[in-house]
Amino acid sequence: MRSAAAYAAPALPAVIVVGFFVWFANWIPQTRWQPPQKLAITEAMTPAELAALGATLVRQRGCMTCHTLEPGAGVKGGGRGPNLADVATRRARGAAGGPGGLVEYLVQALYEPGAYVVEGYTNIMPRSTGVPAKLSYEEIVAVVNYLQSLGGKPSAKIGELPRPAGAAAAPAPAAAATLDAKALLGTLGCLGCHSLEAGKKVLGPSLEAGGLRQVAAGRKMSLEAFLVEAIVDPKAYEAKEFPAGMMPQEYGSMLTAAQLKSLIEYLAGSKP
Repeated sequence: MRSAAAYAAPALPAVIVVGFFVWFANWIPQTRWQPPQKLAITEAMTPAELAALGATLVRQRGCMTCHTLEPGAGVKGGGRGPNLADVATRRARGAAGGPGGLVEYLVQALYEPGAYVVEGYTNIMPRSTGVPAKLSYEEIVAVVNYLQSLGGKPSAKIGELPRPAGAAAAPAPAAAATLDAKALLGTLGCLGCHSLEAGKKVLGPSLEAGGLRQVAAGRKMSLEAFLVEAIVDPKAYEAKEFPAGMMPQEYGSMLTAAQLKSLIEYLAGSKP
C-alpha cells in the first residue's frame, strides 16, 4: 500500500497554485457598487435647501452628459446641450426665446424641452419626467431652484410650481398596449437619445440595422440576440465612445414579449 506522502506529493503543486490565487483574490481591494440613494425631499425645505439637492440631481440623473457648467462662456459651451452656467443671469438680461420669466422658462424646459430649442442646438432632450432622468415633481422643483442659483437666487417652493400634465392620474405603463415598433420607440423615449440614421450619433449610438449588425458580429452574437440583450440588459455591453449607465434598465419588465419581438424585428430591418 502506498504511503500518504506518495499521494500528497503530486497534489502539492496544485494546492500551492490554488492557494496563491485565493490569496491574490483577497489581496485585491474589494468594492461594491451601490445605486444612488433616493433623495428625501419635503415641503418644509427652503429654496436654498432644494437647490443643494438639485445640484446633486443634475449630476446623478445624467443631465451633465449633454450640458456643461462653464462660467463666462455664454449659452454655447462645449457640450451637446446649452451651457447651464449663468442661465439665470442670461434670462435676467432678456435672452430671447421661450417664456419671459426664469421659473416659467425652466419649468417649460424640463417638462416640454421641444417647445423652445436654443438656437444652434437640436431637439434631442427628452422630458425630464421620463427616461432616463425620471424626475419626480419634487425633484423638478429642486432642479429649478438649482438652475435659479446659477446667477440668481432660488425662490421656488414645492406646491407653487405646476405639476406635469397627468401627474395626478394613475401612471399608465410606459409601453402601453401597442405593438407598433415606431410608436414604442417614441413612447419609451428611445429617439431622444438614438437616431435611426446610419452614422448619426446623438447621446447614444445609431439604431440603424447595418451598424447594429456590425456590433453584434463583433460580439459574436446574432443581431436579434444582441438587440434582446441591449434592451433587456443594457449594462452587459456599453460602447466606450458613449456615456455609461444612461440606458434605462427597466425595459425588460415594461415590455411584453410581443412588444419586444416587434421592436427587434423593426430594428433588425425585417419590417419596413
